[in-house]
Amino acid sequence: MKMNKVPLVVVTHHGNYLYSPFWAYKNKRKVPMRTVFRQVLTAQQVESMRVEEINAVIRDAMQYDEYRYQLENNIQITEPNRAEGLQKVLYQCPHCHTEFQMATEGAEIFCKKCGKRWYMQENGQLCATEGETEFPHIPDWFEWEREQVRQEILRGEYCYEDEVDVYSFPRCYRFIPLGKAKVRHDFEGGFTIDGHYRGENYHIHRPPKGMNSLHVEYDFHRFRKENCFDISTQDDSFYCYPTNPDIITKLAFATEEIYKLQTAAKVTAK
Repeated sequence: MKMNKVPLVVVTHHGNYLYSPFWAYKNKRKVPMRTVFRQVLTAQQVESMRVEEINAVIRDAMQYDEYRYQLENNIQITEPNRAEGLQKVLYQCPHCHTEFQMATEGAEIFCKKCGKRWYMQENGQLCATEGETEFPHIPDWFEWEREQVRQEILRGEYCYEDEVDVYSFPRCYRFIPLGKAKVRHDFEGGFTIDGHYRGENYHIHRPPKGMNSLHVEYDFHRFRKENCFDISTQDDSFYCYPTNPDIITKLAFATEEIYKLQTAAKVTAK
């Protein structure tokens, strides 16, 4: 931006996520679309500001909450199955704190362990059918889960190990099944994948500071219509289908929080 001496313009597409949320992209909804072009900085401001200041403005301008937009604009989503699939991202019950026992049916999300249920209203907000509504706003529930993972890491209790089905994707047109492999993810070592293919062992390692996020897919449509996560190297991508398909959101949180903690520790050490 500074090199080209141009203003900063942010384009926000409202309605896309509500029409087809990542956790239920096949269940399309009737939602109005609106695109907003907004100049955030002039060329003169860009010229006078430091790079760090410009990046801070960009990060702030890119904050995006479609559920708040829906509520503030009174957008009603009346499809009877509007909550189905929500358990893929809201995997932990805020009432009993049990993980991976959430399920959805129609316009409700509920915990199979304690039985508590929440109704997804037409304006996108949640309401408990009985008792306290812990999180009326879906992103607040989502960020609460993130904090639970962060605290688990800080207590030294986080470690993910599983036997997964692995599919290599070295080109853009064909997946190669590699069979079963062992996956481990923890604070010290990051991600490791150990498998065996065509008579040879293979080992993939991505250190904690080598991944600031994790590519996850819900109901991945390109191959197996199930939840998976992807560990990429310089010349290949390894799509892993876990034993528990609902774990991938937690893995995404853990990847991001471990990276933040490791990076912060490095800065402190300096």
